[in-house]
This record gives sequence, C-alpha cells and structure tokens, in this order.
Amino acid sequence: MSSTLSTLRKLPHKLRQLSRSLYLLAADPRQLGSNSRRLWRAWRTGGSQMLKHQLLSLGHPDAPTVPVAPTDAWQDYQQRLSSEVLPVLRAEIAALKQPVSISILVPTYNTDPAMLTAMVDSVRAQIYPHWELCIADDASPKPHVRQMLQELAAQEPRIKLHLGESNHGVSHASNRALALATSPFVVLLDHDDLLQPQAIYRVAQSVMADDPDMLYSDEVLVSPDGKEVLQYFHRPAFSPEYLRSHPYIVHMAGFRTALLRSLGGFDETLGISQDYDLILRVSEAASRIVHLPEILYQWRTHTGSAGHDKMAQVMSTSTAVLQRHLDRSGVAARSAPGVSFNFFETQHQIADGQRVAIIIPTKNYGSLVRQCVDSIRATVQHAAYDLIVIDHASTEQASLDYFAQLEQEGTATVLRYQGPFNFSAINNWAVRQLTRPYSHYLFCNNDIEALESGWLEHMLSQCQDPSVGMVGAQLLYPDRTSIQHAGVCVGAFGIAEHYGKFLKLPPDRVDIAFMGRLVSTHEVSAVTAACLLMRKETFDAIDGYDEKLAVGFGDVDLCLRTLQLGWRVLYCPQATLVHHESITRGKAEGYDPHPEDSALFASRWRDFLDQGDPYFHPAFEVRHTCWLVRTPLHCEASINRRLFSRSGLGQRMQRLSYSASVSVPLPQAAAAAGTQPSA
Repeated sequence: MSSTLSTLRKLPHKLRQLSRSLYLLAADPRQLGSNSRRLWRAWRTGGSQMLKHQLLSLGHPDAPTVPVAPTDAWQDYQQRLSSEVLPVLRAEIAALKQPVSISILVPTYNTDPAMLTAMVDSVRAQIYPHWELCIADDASPKPHVRQMLQELAAQEPRIKLHLGESNHGVSHASNRALALATSPFVVLLDHDDLLQPQAIYRVAQSVMADDPDMLYSDEVLVSPDGKEVLQYFHRPAFSPEYLRSHPYIVHMAGFRTALLRSLGGFDETLGISQDYDLILRVSEAASRIVHLPEILYQWRTHTGSAGHDKMAQVMSTSTAVLQRHLDRSGVAARSAPGVSFNFFETQHQIADGQRVAIIIPTKNYGSLVRQCVDSIRATVQHAAYDLIVIDHASTEQASLDYFAQLEQEGTATVLRYQGPFNFSAINNWAVRQLTRPYSHYLFCNNDIEALESGWLEHMLSQCQDPSVGMVGAQLLYPDRTSIQHAGVCVGAFGIAEHYGKFLKLPPDRVDIAFMGRLVSTHEVSAVTAACLLMRKETFDAIDGYDEKLAVGFGDVDLCLRTLQLGWRVLYCPQATLVHHESITRGKAEGYDPHPEDSALFASRWRDFLDQGDPYFHPAFEVRHTCWLVRTPLHCEASINRRLFSRSGLGQRMQRLSYSASVSVPLPQAAAAAGTQPSA
C-alpha cells in the first residue's frame, strides 16, 4: 500500500517531465528525425530506463547518445562518498599545516530563491573550510535576490557581496566577483548549480601540490530538482585540439587569480560564450593545467537557460571566439561550425612544400590493392602524394600483373621485399628506399578504401603543424555504418583497443557519441597504422618502427614513442575511410595471435599501462570500447590528477604527468628533435 501511494505521489512529477520531453521532441522539426533515432537507440540499448534518460536529455543540446549509468548508481555513489571517502578527506584536512584559501566566484541575476539557497548551502557544506564566496549581483530587478544575499552574508562571514546598481551582463558581474577575491586561486560556480562536498578540498589539494594555472573537473548533469541524472561528463586530460573542436571544459573550472587578472578577466563585450573565451585565453598563457578526474559539480539544466534559447547565437559567437584564439596562437586556419551544436572545425590551408609518400605493403591480394589505389586517386585532389606499393614476395599471377601495370602506367612505384613477414621491418625498409624528399609518410593497409574527397587533405592540414607528430583517421567496417577505429585507448582490454569499435552509426553517419568523441578532432595516445599519417621529422627522430615488434602493437609503440618526445597524436574524424579489416591475414578469435609482441609491449610500457591512458577516464569500463560508465561509480579517496605542463623551451615541448609521480610525456614535439628515446 505504501509503495502504491508513493507511486501516485510521484505521478504528477513524472507526467510533467514526460510532457516537457515530448514538447522538446516536437519543438524543433529539423531535429525530429535525429532525436527519434536517439530515442530508438536508447530503447534498444537499455529499455525503458534508458529511454527515460534519453527523453530527459532532449532538453540539453550537449547530452550524448550513448548509455549513462542509472540514477540509482549516482545515489549509491553519494552514499559511499559520505561514508567511505569524506571521513578520510576530513582527516587529511585536519592535518594540513598551511592550508590555502580558495575563492568561489558567483554572478547572480534573478536567481530562483530555492536554487540560490541550495547553491549557497552546497558551498557552506564544503568539508574544506578555507574558502570565501564572492557573489556579484547584476542588479536583479526581483527584490528577493538582494534581500536573500544580504541575509546570507549576514549569517556567513566568508560570503562577500557586490550588489550592482545597473545591469551590465554576466561577464561584468563575474569580473566584479573576481575583484572581491583575496585568495590565490578562484573557481567558478553558476548561481543555480551545486558543488559536491569535497570539491574545494580537491582544488586546494591541486593548488598546494601542482601549482596549476588552471584546473577543471568532471560533472554530472541533473534535472532542475536534482533527482534525475541526465549524463555524467567524464573528461580527458587537457587536449588543446579537443578544446578547439568543442568546449569540453565547462564545470568546474578554476584559475590562478593573478593570471586571470593579468588577462583582464572575462570579456565584458560577450554576453554569451564568455566562459569558452576565457578558457581559451587562459590555455594560451597557462604553463600548468590540471584535470581532476572526479565529479565535483552538479549542473542543473533547465529550458530557460541562455544556451537553450540562443543556440544560433552561441554558435556564431563561439566561432568568432575560436577564430580570435587561432589568430592569437599564430595558427593560419579558419574556424567554422561543425556537424552539431557546439562543435567546430579548424580549417587549415595546406602549406607549400608538403608531399606525402603513401606506403602500401601487400602480399598478393592485387584486387584489394586496386580498390585501395583507385579510391585514393579518386578522392585526393589537392595534396601532393606518391603511391609506393611494397610487394612482399607475391605469387598470384593476377596480383603480379596488376603491379606491373601500375609500374607501366607510372601510377605507383612498386618495390619488392623479401624475407619473413614483419610489419615494422617492411615499413622501415620502404622508407629507406625512398629517394624523393617527402614531408610526411602515410602508412596504409592494402585493405583501406577511401570514401570521400578531402580525407588526406584534412589529415595533412593537421599534421603540418610542427607540434603534431601523427594523425589517424576514422575507420569504418565494410558495412560503412559501424566504427572500426576512432583512436586507440592504451590499456583497454589489457593492452590496447580502438575507441568506438562496433558502434553503429545512424543513416546520416552523424553521431556525436560521448561528448563528441566521434566528431571532434582531438589528442589521443595512439592511432592505428592501418591509415596513419606521420611527419618525416618525427619518424626520423624516433628511428621508425621497432622491428622487435613484428606483428602486434608496433603502431601503438610508434605512437607512444612519438608522445615520449613531446609531439601530439591526433584523431581526425573528417578523414573517414573503410577498413576491410582482417581480410588479408585472417581474424584471430579467443587467443592472442602474437603473444611475444604483446609481452614485449606490456613490459616496455608498464608504467603507462599502470597509470592509465590520460585520454581515457578511470570511471569508464576498461573492457568496453564506447565510453561506458562503469557501475558502481568510481569512488575513491585518492584520485590521480592529470597534470599537463608546457615547458619554457617553446611551443613544441609539452608534458603530461600524474599526481602519483610517474611521468608520461605527451603532446608536442621534442625540444631536441632527433634524440633517441629510451623505451
């Protein structure tokens, strides 16, 4: 009887939610088809529970189409946090000798009374007591706001107020809050959101240990009443290219106070996208950026927010903001809207002097090579390239006849290779035979098929950046609707696996997946050599492939050694090709086809594997390829902060390390290019 009454009491709330979701479904006819497909995929994936979460997410343009952990997982996490983690952190706080103060900046305007109270309560409930709450009201016309703020400040001496007399916008109010701050580090909090109880302590931990210029955390998107979880936003380590493709850093963000003031704070000419502009400007100047891989922020969504009402303005303003960032950074490129809301493309022009050697090893399978070569010739129009086919002792007459035809036509150079199969040795040998000067090498399997014009131009335009060592493509299975490769997660399934593998795409092939990972150019730890574009300079500096890895993981090792010298590795979704995977050498199921290679790779990169891929998140299931949040949710007293630092040696030297002290060099090329790394 009690359960029935409880259900009846919840019925009006559920009906309101359903009504709101159906309204949002029909509100934009242009999105009706894609939203309907999202709902169908949610039903197929997770039944009624997932359908409910997907319906709720329609009100938020950033909500992705992959499954989220159910709401009860979040409730369980909160209980474990309170009982298991917070007592440990409170003991750490009590033992601090010289705690640092943190300022929390909040602009307010006509804030709902309940939300304002809840926001302030979440700050006062922080287990770390060394904070100040700097609130600047932008002349709210509703009288309750000023009155409530004055009452709250009277109750709490750590609250500082600026009460504006005239309205100037959120950027102005945020700068007024910044002017109130007396702490060396500030964090941003929206007037209608909530902090997790450990949030400010996690910031203070990083400030004291890492000395960051900027930091950011993960967050959870919840319904206005906070009872429904719409999405968990688990972010990677700092990724400059990802930030240019999508403002993936939202909440919670924090900054060194002196740096923020030196940059002039928020741009008061911006009434929207001001946070994105600020983060881009800080990222240009910051030497140390820290990611806190923990949910520290509850983002309460509601349909009245500016992001929902002004999507077109958000896109135009953010595109302009991004263009100014590119100009300041000296990047000769144009910012343009991407394939979905809040996604962007950086369109580079290919500089003079770029030429690519496309290296295609094969043994027989002339029909596959013909398909590969013909598709490249049909789709590459504006990039200079030469085709180099490596004939590894072919015996099929039809294949030999085709290779002879290529030579007679002058379509490709055919080189003959003898010896046992060793993928690394074959590619290294091929590079040594080249006599023409090349800026880049494209390592290409014989079972690759290009689909659309411009794919190589996209990859080359990214890889001409001196900070980029290699670029990988998006690869599809032969059905052309399933992802085969969207970058490589090092450590997945024990050693390495492709992101997005087996994920089915909708008919228009546009699916942003988790936080846009399928449609955003971004840094990854590795890409597959089935279609990998690499700078000659980088290849020479790391001495090419390691021939001790004859078959397995030679490409992943190649990528990690590239990272070790400081170059970036990018995944480029604008280059989409078909990979007719395993037609050539067969597909091994249920066993490791190259255990010696696997053992050598695991031994060489043990520290990296133990620490975890910085572009993967500890909250994800490591035996899943599509960013599945594991349950029960990750909840530990100790977190592995990911520190990105830029050396004073120049733009090309950047490193990423962990709070656990193991150093993993990442993005951008070596300060001393040509130095042989020790693996």
